[in-house]
Amino acid sequence: MLRSKRARFRSLDVPLPARNRALDYLANSHRYRLSDDLRYQLTQVVEGYIGRCDEDAARAGIEWMRERHRDVGETPRF
Repeated sequence: MLRSKRARFRSLDVPLPARNRALDYLANSHRYRLSDDLRYQLTQVVEGYIGRCDEDAARAGIEWMRERHRDVGETPRF
């Protein structure tokens, strides 16, 4: 039996605070000077909240956001 391509994808469970923070970074990318790779990763965080995404890129984007929080002495909520 053949499995559909859709069945191979899993959805990453992105918390709402992570999605909102990623949107903030993307909306203010001129202020944060995001590289193309980082912009892609944060976009995948947003898409992961909605449905399917590139999970590795989304996880990297979430980890980047967590590191930025830690750098300023905050505890990330995601």
